[in-house]
Amino acid sequence: MRFESIALHNFMRYKGENRIEFSCEERKNVTVILGDNTVGKTTVAQAFRWCLYGAVLTERGKRQEDYQLLNSDTLELMNADSRAKVWVELVAIDEEKRYAIRREIVYTRAFPSLMAEEFQKKLTMHISDICSSQPLVEVEERKVDELINELFPRNLSHYFLFDGERWSDIAINGVRENIKDSVHILTGLSAYQAAMKHLKDMGSYSVISKFKKKITGSGNLYDSLASECQKCERAIQSCQKEIRNIEVNISNYKKKCQEVQEYLEANRNTEALQKQYRDLGTLKKAQEERCASEHRMLVNEFSDKAYMAFAGPMVQAAMELVKAVAGERRDIPHMRQATIDYIMKGGRCICGAKLSPGTKEWERLLEQKNYLPPADIGSLLGEFERTAFRWKNRVEDFPEEAQEMASQIDGCVKEYEETCNEYVMLGQRLDAHIDFAEHRNRLRRYQVGIQELGSQKGQMQGKAQSYQRQKQHLEEEMKGLEARNEENRRWRERLELAEALYKKLSQDFTMEEKKVFKELNGQIQNNFRRMFNAKEKKIELSEKYDIQMYYKTEVGYREEKNLSEGEKIARNFAFIVTIMEYSKKRKAEKNAGAMQENDTLPIVLDSPFSKLGDENIRLIAKALPEVSEQVIIFMLKKDWGYTGLDEYVGKAYYIEKEAEKSYATIRKAEGR
Repeated sequence: MRFESIALHNFMRYKGENRIEFSCEERKNVTVILGDNTVGKTTVAQAFRWCLYGAVLTERGKRQEDYQLLNSDTLELMNADSRAKVWVELVAIDEEKRYAIRREIVYTRAFPSLMAEEFQKKLTMHISDICSSQPLVEVEERKVDELINELFPRNLSHYFLFDGERWSDIAINGVRENIKDSVHILTGLSAYQAAMKHLKDMGSYSVISKFKKKITGSGNLYDSLASECQKCERAIQSCQKEIRNIEVNISNYKKKCQEVQEYLEANRNTEALQKQYRDLGTLKKAQEERCASEHRMLVNEFSDKAYMAFAGPMVQAAMELVKAVAGERRDIPHMRQATIDYIMKGGRCICGAKLSPGTKEWERLLEQKNYLPPADIGSLLGEFERTAFRWKNRVEDFPEEAQEMASQIDGCVKEYEETCNEYVMLGQRLDAHIDFAEHRNRLRRYQVGIQELGSQKGQMQGKAQSYQRQKQHLEEEMKGLEARNEENRRWRERLELAEALYKKLSQDFTMEEKKVFKELNGQIQNNFRRMFNAKEKKIELSEKYDIQMYYKTEVGYREEKNLSEGEKIARNFAFIVTIMEYSKKRKAEKNAGAMQENDTLPIVLDSPFSKLGDENIRLIAKALPEVSEQVIIFMLKKDWGYTGLDEYVGKAYYIEKEAEKSYATIRKAEGR
């Protein structure tokens, strides 16, 4: 897959239409866009992301709404009645097709304010054959986003749309959380996960769950076993949810431990202290919003079910009282007084006998009429009893659910209060001597918290295993009570086949993941040595897919916790190159070794080398054209000479901006 061109119209720094044609040659597969700082290189890089996903990459503390997409010069010339379009068109090609993606927004001006307001949005895609003169085929609007994500998966965008400055902190915008999922997708392991999810790991919507519901039994004992089995399943899911929550809390504690350790090892730099203070403010706001959200959920649940739970004893007592008064039910089911009145008025019974006052038949009908409402409430009692039974079933687990939600709120509030206290303490120390003893105390508290949570996790895992064994025992009993019919036999065979398939996929996934992990860790170290002058250091993927750097000591390697900005970029580049190489290798294997036929993603790099040394720039740059079909680089003019990529460049552009103008222009380099 390659990008053929990109066109921008009134997009941020660019006024009117600006177009860049990218090199799609096999050998000269590099396109370079050079410019000084602040002229608009990042704006073009942002245009890729906005065209594909409708969003720009935000900086810390900013939201999507804080970015004005409409060019400010264009906005200034608008009046209250005018309209202005912002659009970006991105054209991509593979071996057979050309894909033209265009995203646009029509803006109005909130006159007299210099603010743009969205008036209309539109996203289109046209597809055509590269070697055919047939007209473009437009993709249905509702399918465009889906097709874009198939061609350029959004959760991989941090890899092929690389922002050097933001990637220096891999916690920004979910990069850390996406590493493991990205590895699974790029190495093909996600196919195992998708199959396992479809078979079992999506709860009641899974294949195995649906097959189980098709198998039926008869009798009260079977129904009781089925009910107990469902309770065990809910208990297992509850335990698994609690385990996930505990793991998140352990992860947070470990992260806090790491932050404190890094802080204690670092110098007393006031700037670093201020940065930590700002980050805590952002975290405090997020935790406050989470507390409010959890509280709303509890209130909604309470409003929906509490009255049924509280009314339970009263309903039961009322039912017993009414039964004592109403006595045994003597009416004909579904009979109404109006029906008897109609028969008596007609003067003839449904059996044909003549009816007249004073006859035996007439008296029997009067007697039956007295058994019906409103003369008798026996028939109403049945409906009242059914309603009471429905209420009871609906709120059976309500106390436990409410308790669990309340506990969740308590946990959120506790974390929020802890963050608030930390925020206040840090603010008090900004202008005073830093008390490292307090930080060490916090570190000890976090370490104790990790131990306690680890114990809770073990207990919860034990409970889940106990419920699982109980569930298996119940299922065995249910098998013996199932109706012995052909339909059940077929569904049982399908269920056992699905469970066996899930078990095999799970085993294969575990083995394949270990194999991939081992290969990646070997290759990432080779790339790190090949691309960087750091013989005394190495990098590895942890079991949780954190990218860790180690330095050599007299007693072995120790983890480097205080990375420079350049080292962070170096570490992340080695990982990205490794992932792309591995993906390319796997695709080539599937295509019988035909390397030229694979469909790896292009890579777009914005300021990739800004914090690296001259030698490392050259070593990294040389590797990029080899691992990707296409490389598009936005960088400073002064750094280009260190890359040594001239022999790979098929097209080159300059971004220029005159001092007296607020917008930039794109100029093609001569001879390219």
